[in-house]
Amino acid sequence: MGDWKRALERFIGEWRKEDFVEAALLTGSYAVGLETERSDVDVYIILSNDVDWRERGNVVIDGILIEYFANPSKQIMRYLEEEFASYSRSTARIIAMGKALFDKTGITEDLKAEAFEYLRKPFGRPDETWVELSKYFLWDHLDSLKDAGERSDPSFGYLYHLALSRALEVYSKFLGTETPPASKVCRLFRDGRFRDAYMFEEYPDREFVVLFLNALKETNAENLERVIERVLEKMGGFSIDGWRLRTKVGV
Repeated sequence: MGDWKRALERFIGEWRKEDFVEAALLTGSYAVGLETERSDVDVYIILSNDVDWRERGNVVIDGILIEYFANPSKQIMRYLEEEFASYSRSTARIIAMGKALFDKTGITEDLKAEAFEYLRKPFGRPDETWVELSKYFLWDHLDSLKDAGERSDPSFGYLYHLALSRALEVYSKFLGTETPPASKVCRLFRDGRFRDAYMFEEYPDREFVVLFLNALKETNAENLERVIERVLEKMGGFSIDGWRLRTKVGV
């Protein structure tokens, strides 16, 4: 047994003996065999619905960093629903890819079934108002970046990566797909094995992926403009001349 496994066994031993703990899952990179030297050990602890609290934390055991999340199953179900409404499947993915460390009640099987349902369930498409506002703000991000570049503003790099991140977020929502996490975006875009391990589908627009990776590799306004132009084109096109959006006021 490797050092991380011994540390993990010591950690879950304390939780396992508690009556209010039903199960525990190993998640993250160690669960799929893609850990690196800097990976922590992720653990998801499933509590009884009798408890009225949740907890997350970190502990170092024998030099191994363990990050844990503890939630009653009713709270996990709430996460699945709330995240899906926000175009995310984060908790669904954690539960679906998790490896059971112990399970006293059989709750893991039930939660995994729910998680896989959310992974298969398609997102809805955003409404026209959201689309039009998103196109305008992408154009505005690009215009601000060009202005910063012309003035040699030190904030250019910051604005550049904000705009690139926003373009990915907007386009993903428009396409009805999840926004890849920043720490994993390059590997998810490039590595099919990595995508499969983390249960992400291939990004729907491969040309966008190429443009996005080029923009990450070389920071210049032209690369970002190509990314944003691709998004605007696929979202129906955009011209600042004459753009307007009329909506009803609140009541």
